[in-house]
Amino acid sequence: MDAEAGSVIYDSHGVTLTVKGDRLVKSGPEVRLQEAHNLEYVQGKVACPKLYGYHQKGDEVFIEMEYIQGKTLRNIWPTLDDEQRQRVTDNIIREMRRLHEVSNGDSRTCGINDTVIHGLLRDDGVRFEDENALNEYLVSFAKEHAKMEYLLRSLLPVNTRFCLNHGNLYSRNIVVKDDMSVVFINWGTMGFLPEYWDAMMMFTVTPVDAKLSYDAAAAFDVSDSTLAAFHTIWAMLF
Repeated sequence: MDAEAGSVIYDSHGVTLTVKGDRLVKSGPEVRLQEAHNLEYVQGKVACPKLYGYHQKGDEVFIEMEYIQGKTLRNIWPTLDDEQRQRVTDNIIREMRRLHEVSNGDSRTCGINDTVIHGLLRDDGVRFEDENALNEYLVSFAKEHAKMEYLLRSLLPVNTRFCLNHGNLYSRNIVVKDDMSVVFINWGTMGFLPEYWDAMMMFTVTPVDAKLSYDAAAAFDVSDSTLAAFHTIWAMLF
């Protein structure tokens, strides 16, 4: 597992991506072992890169995985015709459902193996004991605006089914292959979150197409009020 050999395709923010043949090494001080554990957990259960190995050396983590040939959803979407777009949309929704089924019957509300969830809305290492704790965390982004805090409390859903979510499923973390099948990449934020979470992220973070976003939202019963709440949160963060 040598990150020095091969072609470096990304090197920024403490993360280096190096391609060597049909393998990709993700390394750097900002790469966490938890991402490797998450990827290991979903092997064979959802469309994701095959994991070959991982280790830590000093303050750097090295994860060796399959290099997925294809283009990100963000880059390929403008080039697709309507039929291809529908196939990609259906494939994304199917893989999201497969991921949810991994945790069928499991009521946990945090990361796998009793871990925290990293990178959730730009935070680092957060833990939720229940949906109320999650909602309080989300409302905290409006703590300096009393009226906005009240609005978010009224919009955020309650009594939602919790299941396994990718955590950061937006257009740059979905690779589309030549046959229109999809692979989810960058698994560092996976955790047990509301069923609507990944669909909401697709709708809120760099959406590539309104129909795709609404189809994903409709597939998981994401209400307009939930979308409004997260658009508000995202506007405050960025």
